Amino acid sequence: MKISTQNNYNLYVIGVLSLIISAILSSISQVYYANRVQAVHPFLFTGVSFLITTLYFQFFATRQKTHVQWQQATPPLLKLNIASILAFMGFYFALKYIEPAIVSSLEMGLGPLFVILIAIQQKQAVKRAQLIIAMGTLGACLVLIYAVFTGKSAMLMWNQFSILGVLASILCGLGAVLCTLYSKQLSELGWTSSMILSKRFYGIITLSLIATYDVLLNYLLANIGWVLLMTLLGVLVPMYLLQKGIHYCEPFLVMMSLCFIPVFTFFFQLFDSRLQWSTMTFVGVILLLFLGMTSLYVDRKQ
Repeated sequence: MKISTQNNYNLYVIGVLSLIISAILSSISQVYYANRVQAVHPFLFTGVSFLITTLYFQFFATRQKTHVQWQQATPPLLKLNIASILAFMGFYFALKYIEPAIVSSLEMGLGPLFVILIAIQQKQAVKRAQLIIAMGTLGACLVLIYAVFTGKSAMLMWNQFSILGVLASILCGLGAVLCTLYSKQLSELGWTSSMILSKRFYGIITLSLIATYDVLLNYLLANIGWVLLMTLLGVLVPMYLLQKGIHYCEPFLVMMSLCFIPVFTFFFQLFDSRLQWSTMTFVGVILLLFLGMTSLYVDRKQ
C-alpha cells in the first residue's frame, strides 16, 4: 500500500514538473521566435516546424492499431485543420508585429469570451459567474490592446502592422477554443492524441509552404540550427510534457499552468533588448492571471 501511494505521488510530481517545464519552454520559444522573425517572413518557421511535428506524431500514430471511421471523422478533422490555422498561424504572425506577452495574453484571455459566445450560439446555459469573468478578461485584453495602439507596450511604437498583429491575436484566441472543441469530437470518436496531432497541421504546412516556397530553401540553409532547436524545445517537447501533465494531473492544475504562460512570457521578454519594460502590459498580464485563477476556482467549486 505504501509503495502504491509513493508511486502515485511520484507520478503526480512528474506531472506537475512537466506542466511547469512545458509552460516555461513555450514562453521562452515565443520570445526567441519573435526576436528572430523580425527580418523574415513570419511563416518560414511554421511550415518546417509543423511538418517535423506531424512526422513525429505520425510515427506513433501508425503503431496504434485503432480503426478509424473516416466518414464520421472527416468533418471535425477538416474543421480542426482550419482552427489550427487560425490558432498557430495567427499566433506566429502576431509575434512579428506586437510584443510576445500581449500575443500570449490575448490568446489566453479571449478564450473564455469565445467559449461563452459559442455556448450562446448553441443555445446553452451560461452561468452568471462565467459571464462576469469573461467580461473581466475582455476588459483586461482591451487594456493590452490600448497599450499597443498608444505606444505604451514594450515595443513603444505602433504602425498599421500592429493592427494586423492584434487581429491575428484575436483570431488565435478563437482558433484555440475551436481546436479544443474539434479535438474533443475526434477523441469521442476514438482518436488518440498522437492520431489527432499527426493530422491537425496539414493546413498549416500547406499554406506555409505556398507562402514561402521561393525563399524557404535558402532560409533553411542559413537557419536550420535554430529552426530545429525551436521545433524541438518550442513545439515537440512542450506538447509532449503537456500531454504528460494532462495524464498525471487533474484538469485544474493543467489549466492553471496555462494561465501562467503569459506571465512567464512577460518575464523572459525582459531579456530581449528589442523590448522595454511596460507597466501597462504588466498590469494587463497580472489581471488576466488573477481572472484566470478565479475562473478555475469558481469552476472547481461548482
